Amino acid sequence: MPRRLVAGDEEPSKIDISPRLVIITSPAFGTQIIPPPGIPICASTSVRCFPVNDPSRGNAGSSEPEAGVIRATPGENGSSWRVRRVDPVRIPIRRHRTPPRRWSSTPLLLLLTFLLLNVIGGAALALPIAAADGVAASLRVAFFTAISASTVTGLTVVDTPEFWSQFGKAVIFVLMLVGGLEFITAATVLIAFIGRRATALEEDVYQDTVGDVSARNLTRVARNIVVAFFIGYLVGAALIFLRMRSVADFTLLEAMWQSLFLSVSALNNAGFSILPNAPGGGNAETLGANPYLMWVITPLIIAGALGWPFIMDMRRNWSPSLSRRRWAGLFVFNFQRFSLDTKLVLILTTFLYAFSALAFLFAEWNGVLWDHSNPGTVGSAIFHGVSGRTAGFAALDWSATRDFTQLVFAGLMFIGGSTASVAGGIKVNTVAVLLASARSSALRNPTTEIFRREIAPVLVSRALLVALLGVTFLSIVLPILTYTDPHLPFLPLMFETVSAFGTNGMSTGVSSELSMAGSIIFMITMLVGRVGPLTLVMLLTPREDATYRYPEEPVRIG
Repeated sequence: MPRRLVAGDEEPSKIDISPRLVIITSPAFGTQIIPPPGIPICASTSVRCFPVNDPSRGNAGSSEPEAGVIRATPGENGSSWRVRRVDPVRIPIRRHRTPPRRWSSTPLLLLLTFLLLNVIGGAALALPIAAADGVAASLRVAFFTAISASTVTGLTVVDTPEFWSQFGKAVIFVLMLVGGLEFITAATVLIAFIGRRATALEEDVYQDTVGDVSARNLTRVARNIVVAFFIGYLVGAALIFLRMRSVADFTLLEAMWQSLFLSVSALNNAGFSILPNAPGGGNAETLGANPYLMWVITPLIIAGALGWPFIMDMRRNWSPSLSRRRWAGLFVFNFQRFSLDTKLVLILTTFLYAFSALAFLFAEWNGVLWDHSNPGTVGSAIFHGVSGRTAGFAALDWSATRDFTQLVFAGLMFIGGSTASVAGGIKVNTVAVLLASARSSALRNPTTEIFRREIAPVLVSRALLVALLGVTFLSIVLPILTYTDPHLPFLPLMFETVSAFGTNGMSTGVSSELSMAGSIIFMITMLVGRVGPLTLVMLLTPREDATYRYPEEPVRIG
């Protein structure tokens, strides 16, 4: 008996079609449907089927099709149904889209709160009381400094120790402190204040910031982060205070203030310093003349650039042992029990620190390091290899470094620190995933595998997206800067632009020579580098959960 297929009776959210079912389509949509052998067509698709003479449909004895009904008859072999079109057949596919985000969305509130922090900080620095001479700073200087402090970048357009009063330095300190406590802390505070549960999109933002943690534990994690950071601030300040009074003729309170400021700046990888300028030099020469301060600052910078998930995983796997069987874990850590994320960060970060120190030593041995003693040369190379990646502290005139040094460190600043750290850049984790994917592709593995673990394709795509967005952003910003500031040499301009994007703060002196348009571009670059390309995508792009997949088709590469 001929059967008729009614399409559109329901709006199925998903059409489940057997892999062996063949649908041959035409511009009018659908001309022939071939089910698997022995399976009726009505059981093979979500399309509803009824006999032609169906009393339940009120069409008994009817021979004319109704609107929206197509007539199907068996084919020659009995397994194919030939469909004669009467009306166009439309099978709607409903896409599940997340509801439009409202202004109460937590990620958007975070972005607005961050911008509000910069507005308040810029307005405070524009007050006459913030300047040492009592003359109000220009809006360009005030807002550039505020954004640089809140994004823990460290780029400046004026001499920080000389230009700002104690009030202005205190404003910079607060901005640097709040900005260094990372996006996630503000997120949890806002969630607790709003009094609602986090959405799936917000949980993605939190997990990308802090790691694999549920939204229910965010308040506890944020509290632990704040406590750990303040302990680090106090320990660093105490160590710096031991020698601070020998740096200059400070009173007790001044030495305490200088020590706390430098400790917070170092742990937050901010690069700000209010140490007095050396006679005939600047702030960098003061730091370079005190190796003790450099050696205290270096571990603080490393701790801030490693990230909270890394530190917690190291703590969980702390098991001191001198057994030679534990050599892979440096005798005090069980390396095999580390998470894959920790293993990748540990290996790549160690390599990048060693490479940056050796590259600086190689390039500047007869350059800016020529007047240092051998121990001082090695120590300065280690310090700038660490600081030049994420923090931006300088103990010498960075504008006098070679082109090779600036090119190498531009790449290192673009990579930055690890995820959930105070450092910027596209993150070490991103580069590690891309390298693991490239290794698997070179070995012709269909999946990304490393350390006997597989990395999900969505993470590889996300890492590629972050790197691509970073390169794209700089590729757009740099040509614009060459147009707005044609008087600046390209290499120093490129170096400082990458420093702004990576929130590093290492400077060749370009920032103070920027035009108004160039300064605005640098402010935007610092904000984008702090918020992060991936976070911007998650904040501004709706996420769709598609219930279908398109056919694969090869594309020639290479």
